[in-house]
Amino acid sequence: MDNPVVKTEREGVPDWAKPQAGTAEQVTAEAVSGVPKITEKQRSFLLDLIAKKQVKPEHEGRVDLIMKCLRISEDPEEYGMSRDKASELITWYLKQPDKPREEQPTSNEDAERMLIGVPPGRYAVESDAGELRFYSVWQSQDKKRLRVYVCHGPDESSLKYHKTMLGVLKKIKADGIRKAAIRYGMEIGACSNCGRRLTNRISRALGIGPICGGRMFGEDTWKDEVKATRADIKAQGFDPDENLDDA
Repeated sequence: MDNPVVKTEREGVPDWAKPQAGTAEQVTAEAVSGVPKITEKQRSFLLDLIAKKQVKPEHEGRVDLIMKCLRISEDPEEYGMSRDKASELITWYLKQPDKPREEQPTSNEDAERMLIGVPPGRYAVESDAGELRFYSVWQSQDKKRLRVYVCHGPDESSLKYHKTMLGVLKKIKADGIRKAAIRYGMEIGACSNCGRRLTNRISRALGIGPICGGRMFGEDTWKDEVKATRADIKAQGFDPDENLDDA
């Protein structure tokens, strides 16, 4: 059978099927195109703008994608975003209104650490070598500064370098904030939010104080877990609020 001859011109790709600006599809398309990558100056300027500029709620998803691309671009062997895309985003950000001065971080490094989204608290995560490490994340009350400390016994020492802090924060985020915070409580026997000893049954079963868990993980879903854990302890014939003897 002969191949049919198509005489009418093929229609172009409809707009809805094309990659949209700032989407994951466009970033992927750029990644395989071989276009020049974002420069370090562009990356630093973008981080500064993200920290200082206010965006509308409907644009927060776009900011999340931008941050993902910027984190990837830390590694020169990985693809983050193109130089042209960075220039386009800088132009877009410059048009946005400034945040109130009191909400702006004191430095680009603090802004980058806070944008990872790890709340203040204590966490347990494994190192690349498989060793369990304990860290404390501190944030100033004005939310302008964020530091990461390594815990050894009752003492803590600040991590010196920004990239080291970023590495720890990313590890906590990747493992899961809730998982890392509860693991700290289970291993150390202290609340990852307030630092107090976990003394009653329900706190030990949860791996964190019932109230502090709501502060760190969000009260809505946490209340259900506290309720279920309390009911489970009662079903075993114990008092959830009973203080336990460590001896």
